[in-house]
Amino acid sequence: MQDELDWLVSVKESTIGFLEKLRSETQPGFYHYSATGDLFGEEKGWGLGNTVFAVKILYTLGQLEVISENHRKVLADFMLSFQKEDGSISDPLVHRKSRLSNMENAIRNFSFSNIAGEQTIRAETRQAMSSLRLLDVRPERMYGKIPYGVEGVEKYLRSLNWRDPWSAGSHFSHLLFFHKYNGRVFGHRREESERMIDVAVDYVNGMQSKDDGVWYAGTSVPVQLKINGAMKILTGLKAAGRMDFKYPDKIIDLVLPAKNNDHSCDNFNIVYVLKYANEMTGGTYRNPEIQDFCRRRISIYRKYYHPDAGGFSFFPGQSNIGYYGARITKGFNEPDIHGTCLFLWGISLISQLLNLSEHLGYKEFIA
Repeated sequence: MQDELDWLVSVKESTIGFLEKLRSETQPGFYHYSATGDLFGEEKGWGLGNTVFAVKILYTLGQLEVISENHRKVLADFMLSFQKEDGSISDPLVHRKSRLSNMENAIRNFSFSNIAGEQTIRAETRQAMSSLRLLDVRPERMYGKIPYGVEGVEKYLRSLNWRDPWSAGSHFSHLLFFHKYNGRVFGHRREESERMIDVAVDYVNGMQSKDDGVWYAGTSVPVQLKINGAMKILTGLKAAGRMDFKYPDKIIDLVLPAKNNDHSCDNFNIVYVLKYANEMTGGTYRNPEIQDFCRRRISIYRKYYHPDAGGFSFFPGQSNIGYYGARITKGFNEPDIHGTCLFLWGISLISQLLNLSEHLGYKEFIA
């Protein structure tokens, strides 16, 4: 275990340097997505997601309180420069470049809810606002494109494809985030928002399987998709302060033998679900196996790490190519800011599961 500890300490130190290399010298607030393979330069008026990831990396590494007030302001101002009149915060280049992908997905899945990119815009807005919250910055405008009223919330949830629990769980999570965020940050219909959160939670409780503890519809959902969807549900519950759910032991039984290591999202999702299922049991269920799982997961994480550069790639030996359906890199064998953010977030959870948080100093943020 000492070797793993030494590696986790070295990662924390070297990732700070990697992030600094991605930081633009000419465009305040801009970070490159990958080390050398970006398809678009900083002059293209894009990069919202990159800066969102940078803020979360800085928080995870305990650096947000170390950087200067001017640096914090530059980060916030850059993200806020993407806000529209309707309160949404989205990247116009990503929106343009993902149109074809959105159309293809709509035709393939016979689901047209994101054909105009509205779901992507909602997701980007949520991620930007969660990063602004880490900086203690309140946007000027609220994002209000969420349903209110029991009928509206239930209609929204019924419209989601629960046979694809990753997608459905994602938009459940956004719904809870914005109700909580708008009520707390903007004071908007706060009491009603709390009731709507209750309505949404009651709805997904009806989707939870008694057999394996996770949330989906149908009988042929792959385990990987079940776990990834559960992660989305749990981030919503966490954001809304409703982290209370049934069958955590069944969820642990589902997770422990699962693979989920194709890319950084899979690797993060499985650890997130395990962490909160374990928390619900008070750490009393299959704990030695959970400890072994975490140590094995560290070994998997190391396969994505680039020690010379100091960051993680989204795929083993390859940076991520697409972001919300838009191709943004050449996919070189190098680290990227997205994979680095997710693996560091996962390390923060693993360090908690192994009772090493105080020793390692990685911090978990609320998405």
